[in-house]
Amino acid sequence: MARQRHNAKHERPKPSVKHERVERREQKLQLKARKHAESEASHVQQVEELDTQHAEYVPSLSVLFRFLALVRVSGALLSPIQDCDEVYNYWEPLHFLQFGTGKQTWEYSPQYSLRSYAYLHIYDMLIRTMHIVFGFRTKTQVFYALRVCLALMSALCEAVLVRSVAQNVDRRMANYVWLAVFGMAGMFHAAPAVLPTSFAMCLCTLGSAAAMVPPVADMRRHLRYRVVPAIGAFALAVCAGWPYAALVAVPFVLEEMTIKGSGTGGKNWRARRLCALVGIGAGTAFVIVGAMAVVDSWYYGRPVVAAWNQVAYNVLGQHDGSSELYGTEPWYFYLKNGLLNANIVMILALSALPMWILYYVALKQTSRTTLSIAGSRAIQQLFSGHHLLLFRIMPFYLVLLVFSLQPHKEERFLSIAYPHLCFCAAAALSLASPLQSWACALLGRRTRAGQSRAGYLVLAGAACMGALRMTALVKYYGAPVRAFMELPSSNVTGLLPLGPSIKSLRTVQPLHENVDDRVVCMGGAWYWYPSSYWLPRGYSLQFVRELGNMDGHLPGDFVPVKVSGSVRSSTSAERPDFNARNEWEPLHATELSKCDYVVGIEYPQRAEPKLAHSEWQQAGECHSVLDPVHSSVLARMVYMPQTLAWMTGQRQEWGQMCVYERANRLIK
Repeated sequence: MARQRHNAKHERPKPSVKHERVERREQKLQLKARKHAESEASHVQQVEELDTQHAEYVPSLSVLFRFLALVRVSGALLSPIQDCDEVYNYWEPLHFLQFGTGKQTWEYSPQYSLRSYAYLHIYDMLIRTMHIVFGFRTKTQVFYALRVCLALMSALCEAVLVRSVAQNVDRRMANYVWLAVFGMAGMFHAAPAVLPTSFAMCLCTLGSAAAMVPPVADMRRHLRYRVVPAIGAFALAVCAGWPYAALVAVPFVLEEMTIKGSGTGGKNWRARRLCALVGIGAGTAFVIVGAMAVVDSWYYGRPVVAAWNQVAYNVLGQHDGSSELYGTEPWYFYLKNGLLNANIVMILALSALPMWILYYVALKQTSRTTLSIAGSRAIQQLFSGHHLLLFRIMPFYLVLLVFSLQPHKEERFLSIAYPHLCFCAAAALSLASPLQSWACALLGRRTRAGQSRAGYLVLAGAACMGALRMTALVKYYGAPVRAFMELPSSNVTGLLPLGPSIKSLRTVQPLHENVDDRVVCMGGAWYWYPSSYWLPRGYSLQFVRELGNMDGHLPGDFVPVKVSGSVRSSTSAERPDFNARNEWEPLHATELSKCDYVVGIEYPQRAEPKLAHSEWQQAGECHSVLDPVHSSVLARMVYMPQTLAWMTGQRQEWGQMCVYERANRLIK
């Protein structure tokens, strides 16, 4: 009996199956509630972090401008011209307007009139204004002065964007933006270019800076600080620069019509905003297009709207033409090009939209289970800012998508969205921290410290890679400028005939002396030509087909002003030697016997026509240029000293760009 009582005393009743299920369910609910509480606390913490970030240091506008100007001016002085279209469609006509000679493409023929002289006049007036102060003596001074001026303007626009992000979005994100822009190789060569895409890039940057201001219901304040400056910048970019830059403005218009914003306002706020958009946009566009049409019509000798002609040719197929005649690329061309020009920044930019979606899902899930008032307010505040962020990252994705769907692709097309690419990268880095906190809260783990520093380290690495790419551009492809400097020039001194100058009030006199005419010829390397600003006075460029394989429609020549009598007589003259079908035109080439000098590249690995050294002799030094066809991918993407390339097995093949003169010709 004692043993039975002892056993009964130590026996425990077995729990029922139903009781076990209830206990497990309660444990799951407690765990789920704890996770949601931690998630809610993390979102409240994120709002608190947003408040503390207001104390994070962001450089002032002047400091930002100075930092960015360092790399932009370096690009203006060192980076080679990346696209022959910039030379023949913009530098050459600008040279003609200033000095009366230059190469002419079919787009400037009056029967097609796709290019705008009014756009060139912006740069012409800028040069003549600088000439009043500095008094240019050589054409290379004009070349560099304009590039430096454009580089400084780009730096200012970028600084304005960064400050707008700091004031209206997030201060840490603003620091990410300027670090990404600072080290981006694409901006290194796009900023000083005279291309309409670079012009539109700067103006779209200013427009997007204004669009960063959150919309408010107070119409007067809304128009003053957001709508008017944004529409003005976008309209100037589209109408005076590049028509396709309108893609960058589409998210701004969508935001205007969908986000009411804070403050007071009536029920008809959408109608009022629509009227403001249409009225201000149409009025601004009418003034800009009208002014440009007047200038272009004067030069072409008939009524012309160059921007419309360009769209009609490229999109509507006018003149039996199409942009596809000038080459097509696969759909992933801009992805590869973005990785080349932006490396890690491009990867971060592509991840911005997926991370935005993930964070939106995280906010949605947390909002469904949030019970506290503080948590609800915090999530509502995050939702509001997150909705606005979507419209801020849309320009880059829209430009990338639309241009990737077009058969004809060129590197410069994506440059209008380079600052937006950097903003998307900054957004991705800013979203990484709260997403990690949310994931750790769900998994019951602690968030690691130092997340904010990780973003700066990533961008520092991207800047180092960008510096290697910038150096590669200068070292590998800077030969054309150095080669054309080998051409002998006259010793005539004086100011260039660009109008009045302060220096002309002293002893320095303008140039009026006659010089001997010389013909410089190029063959298959015609697209390396750095522009007539690098030719001595009296020299002209001609193409020789026997020096290389050349097909397609090469540029011709403007009728020199000393022959036609005036600039307008040359620009309005219709000629039969231009076509819009990219067909070969024999009149745009000459014979080798008419050449005084020949500039060409000889690649040892290629079987190409070579000059007979019995008739031609080298003038000056030859300059090395990388052979991209026979060099390894990595060795041509980033700068790599030849010793390091040899040690790592990266192949580098080089050509020599030389200037040749006739052996029996005496240089005067």
